[in-house]
Amino acid sequence: MIVELWDVALLLLAAKIGGTLLSRLGQPGLIGELLAGAVVGTLILDLQKSTTVNVVAQLGIIFLILLTMLQIDLHEIEQEMERLVFLQVASALAIFVLLYGFFSLLGWSVDPILTVAAAIFGSSTAISTKTIASLGVIASKEGQAILGLQIVNGVMEILMISAVANMIRHHALDVAPILSLALMIIGTLAVMSRFGSRFVTWLVSTARVLRMEEVLLALTLLLAFSMAAITEMVGMTSYYGVMLIGILLSRTESAHRIACTLGQLGESFFIPVFFATLGLGVSFASITGNLPLLLLMFSGITLIRFVGFTFPLILQGNTPGEAIKIGAGMLTMSEYGLLMLGIGLSLGALDQDIYSILVVVFLLVNILAPVFMSLAFGARISRRQRSRSIDKFA
Repeated sequence: MIVELWDVALLLLAAKIGGTLLSRLGQPGLIGELLAGAVVGTLILDLQKSTTVNVVAQLGIIFLILLTMLQIDLHEIEQEMERLVFLQVASALAIFVLLYGFFSLLGWSVDPILTVAAAIFGSSTAISTKTIASLGVIASKEGQAILGLQIVNGVMEILMISAVANMIRHHALDVAPILSLALMIIGTLAVMSRFGSRFVTWLVSTARVLRMEEVLLALTLLLAFSMAAITEMVGMTSYYGVMLIGILLSRTESAHRIACTLGQLGESFFIPVFFATLGLGVSFASITGNLPLLLLMFSGITLIRFVGFTFPLILQGNTPGEAIKIGAGMLTMSEYGLLMLGIGLSLGALDQDIYSILVVVFLLVNILAPVFMSLAFGARISRRQRSRSIDKFA
C-alpha cells in the first residue's frame, strides 16, 4: 500500500513539474502533465498497473467533468438543442466518410478505422473552455456555440464508443443495444431535468440556509458518485451520471462556490494525476521508428476533424468566419478518445505501434489546438491573461 502511495506522489510531482514548465512556455499545463506521464511510464514500467494510481485518476476524471459542467450556462444552449444535435450528427458522418477514405488508402481494415473514428470524434471541453476563457470570448456567439456543441458532442461520443466497441467484439452492427442506450440516456436526462433539478436545488439551498456551505463539496461528490453508480447499473457510462449532476448543480446559486472548491482540490491533486496516467501507455520506441507515419496521421486527422466540424456549420447558414472559429474550438481531442484507443488495443483492433502513434497525435493536436483557436479568433493569449483566466475557471 505504501509503495502505491509513493507511486501516486511520484506521478503527481512529475505532472506538476511538467504542467508548470509547459504553462511557462504558453501552452496548456495539462499537456505537460501528459508528457510527464509518458516519461515516468517509460522509466517505471509497472506504474500503469497500480490500483491506487488508477483510483486517483478516476477521481480526477470526476473532478474534471464536474468543473466543466459547472462553467456552462445552459439557458441559451437548451433553446438551440435541435440545431446542435443536427450539427454533431452531420459532423460525425462527415468525419467518418473522410476518415474511411484516408485510411483505406493506407490499407487499413474496417475495425481499426472504426476505432479511430470513435476515438477522434470527441472534443475536449476542458481544453476548449480554458482556451476561450483565456481569449475572453467565452460569452461571444461563437464561444457559446462551442460550449453547446461540446455538450452534445460528449453524449454522442458515448454512443459512438459503445457502438464501435460492440461492433469490434461481435464483428457485426447490433442496433438494439445502441438504441436501448440512446433511449436510456434521453430518458435519464428528461427525468433528471424535471425532478432531479428540484431535488438538487433543494439540497443546496438547505445547506445555504443552515449556513453549512462547508458541506457543499462532500454533498457534490456524494451526488456525483450516486448518479454515476445508477447510470452504470443501467448500462450507461458512469461519467454520464457525473455530467448530469454537474449540469444540475450549474443551475444553483452555489455553482460558483462549488466550482471554486472543486477547482482548488482537483487542480492541485486529482486532475494532474489523471492527465499523467493518460501518457503512461506511450511507447517512445514505437514513435521514433514511425515518424513519417506519425506526421501523415497527424496532418490527416487534424484536417479531417477541422473540415468535419466546419463544413456542416457553413451549410446551416453560419458565415465562413464564424464556422472557422467554432471549428477551431472543436479541434481539441477528448480524453475519452484515449479510452476508445485503449479498448481498440485490448480487442486487437490496434497494435501497440499504432496505439502509441495515435496517443502522440492526441498530444500534438491538443498542444496546437489553442494556437489554432487563437489565430481563428484573431487574438493573442498572454501568459498573465492565460494564468488569470485558468485560475478563475478552476
